[in-house]
Amino acid sequence: MKFSHTLRFNAVPDWIDYYVAYDQLKKLIFQIEKERVESEAYQNQSSSSSTASNRDPELGGPSSPAETLQGSEDTFLSAIDLQLDKVVDFYSTKEKELYSQLEQLPHLLASTTSHGHAVEHEEFASPLEKIDSTPHLEKPRRKMSFESRFSTKSEGAGGINVQAMLDTRSVLITLYVSLCELQSYVDLNKSAFDKILKKHDKVLDGNLREPYNKKMVQESLPFTPQSIEELRSHIEQLERMYADIFCNGVVETAVRQMKTHLRDQITYDRNTVWRDMIGQERKTLSAHVVEQQPTKTVRIPFTRFSLPAEIFRNMCFFAIAIAALIILLNVDIFNNREENYCFALLIFAAIMWATEAVPLYATSLLIPFLAVLLKVLRNEDGSTMEAKTAASEVFSSMFSGTISMLLGGFALAGALSKYGIAKAFASHVLSRAGTRPRWVLLANMFVAGFLSMWISNVATPVLCFSLIDPILRTLPDNSRVAPCLLLGIALASCIGGMTSPISSPQNIVTLEYMNPNPGWGIWFAAALPISIISLLICWGLLLLVYRPDKATPHLNKIKPTKGKITKAQIYVMFITIATIALWCAETAMEDSIGSTGVIALIPLFMFFGTGILKKDDLHQFLWSVVVLAQGGMALGHAVTSSGLLQDIALRIKDGIQDLDAIAILCIFACLILVFSTFVSHTVAALIIVPIVQQVGENLPVPRANLLVMGAGLACSAGMALPVSGYPNMSAVMLENAAGKPYLTSKDFLIVGVPTSVFATVLIFTLGYGILSSVGY
Repeated sequence: MKFSHTLRFNAVPDWIDYYVAYDQLKKLIFQIEKERVESEAYQNQSSSSSTASNRDPELGGPSSPAETLQGSEDTFLSAIDLQLDKVVDFYSTKEKELYSQLEQLPHLLASTTSHGHAVEHEEFASPLEKIDSTPHLEKPRRKMSFESRFSTKSEGAGGINVQAMLDTRSVLITLYVSLCELQSYVDLNKSAFDKILKKHDKVLDGNLREPYNKKMVQESLPFTPQSIEELRSHIEQLERMYADIFCNGVVETAVRQMKTHLRDQITYDRNTVWRDMIGQERKTLSAHVVEQQPTKTVRIPFTRFSLPAEIFRNMCFFAIAIAALIILLNVDIFNNREENYCFALLIFAAIMWATEAVPLYATSLLIPFLAVLLKVLRNEDGSTMEAKTAASEVFSSMFSGTISMLLGGFALAGALSKYGIAKAFASHVLSRAGTRPRWVLLANMFVAGFLSMWISNVATPVLCFSLIDPILRTLPDNSRVAPCLLLGIALASCIGGMTSPISSPQNIVTLEYMNPNPGWGIWFAAALPISIISLLICWGLLLLVYRPDKATPHLNKIKPTKGKITKAQIYVMFITIATIALWCAETAMEDSIGSTGVIALIPLFMFFGTGILKKDDLHQFLWSVVVLAQGGMALGHAVTSSGLLQDIALRIKDGIQDLDAIAILCIFACLILVFSTFVSHTVAALIIVPIVQQVGENLPVPRANLLVMGAGLACSAGMALPVSGYPNMSAVMLENAAGKPYLTSKDFLIVGVPTSVFATVLIFTLGYGILSSVGY
């Protein structure tokens, strides 16, 4: 939770206007940062074409960066001084009010308890004692608390004034709650001053935190050790008074009872504040320039009912998929029942995945059920497999070394992100990129591509978008640099999806159909040259289209994250490097280890077994991607077992067997490019890669691994639309402070289409050459 939310969530609602205006001070810091960047840009621009009048301060030249820095420092100091004065004034008022009430308590208690409540009388014994089953034992006499007396004796002559004592108790608890709230007020404001000063030093490269805290905050009345100690002693005094009157002098019991009332009050306050916070968030969202469009509805033909357009669309596509399934089940295409039924299942799954009539992973969960129900699996002798055996076969195909490798990649990504290793690496690299937009863009793109190799191209864009926030918030309104940077990161993450076996789900699917496993060395040898050249081509296109240097000559510099290297970070890096090294050497260790899936279990055990990753981190794995991949593998096994895959491959081979392997790779790469542009990259791999593998095996000179790896790389080349892959989907969702999206479909089309084409051409030319040279 952000500290601004923490402050409001824990604040006393009636005092909310007297806390530090944390959000206001933070906005001021960002505004000063923006003004400073603009001033530095102006200085750099002026210095390149300086004249004598600009160089001479007496002739009214532009202010120096030092003057700008001093002016911004004075502005911030004035604002934080006002906040400190506000807190001090309010605390002084509340302290005087509450301490005055505390001083009057003895007089109130004396008047209330003047009826002899401290006198011990035998008649105060509990009525329960009269029915004790052991009358022969002498019972110890003890002084009863007023709570017990209230339940055994009503007010009478010489008795206790029950109503007065209840009023006294209410006064004590109310005062106790108020003093505790004042103590919380001091703690929250002290934290607020410390955090806002830390934010100031981090954003503006200042050194204000330590001196201001020491000379101003800690010397102010609410935060002096004497004031804190005095407030604590008054709370303890109140606890002792309550204990003497109501708890027989047992302070622990008194504290427990009084804190029960304090918790009730806090719960009520927090519920109130939470509702207010949600209301304000909704008002903020509704204030954006992009108005919420009313939900479109579609009237159902021949009825008076209507449905939301999205639901109606999904129902139509689902009906089309069902209709296609039923028709194909009754059409004989391959002269074989299992193949016909499996083809119907394949088309049904393809329509459901392509249209997303239901979530992708939901379709994957339906595939094993239909594969067993339709009896599409066959035994080695060609007979139909029994349902029980078929179920075992399908489920066994849904977990393999490939899925284990996918989970191992998630574990590495989770640890690198959780312990700030990925962010620290990225921020240190970007901090050295300078301020020229073209170099900042190139650095961001290479960081995104590199991180995609290790933490997947699903998590990378989210991290990189957060790192460039200091640049985005200091750009002028409607600057062309913002969409240029965001689009560069998104496209670089898509390209980075082909760089390593764990960088994207489609690569995991590709490995499933490669025999033998290429290992990380061969994958790097083919994928890295293609990725690097594609990144440079994309960078050039972005510079040509957006001309960021002309729009904003200098950008705000990204600051590296600070902090000492921890033992946990060293441990995570050691396990990560060891795992990658074993993956790279898997071919040489195949007799001992078996497959890369076994190696992938190492980070899973070493991170979860030692507590580096917790159960919550396991919950954050992309299980929808895992289920999607498992459904695809179940479909692939069904298509293979039924004989459909081989039949399709033979028919395709008859039309292309006279072509060279490079021409075949070109055809499949272009087909996958179109499919992955409009549909998910992973879905393209699940449907087309198995067919490519069978075609390659049935060629006169088998080239299955070459075609499969080329097809797998081509899945990551589709990036021309906002729906083309996770990075693009993340980028198109980003909005500026006014609620206006940074990117539109036009931005993706202008740069994404040529980048996709260049990347695909490199795959079936440069990629073909590299893979052929390693024997594929």
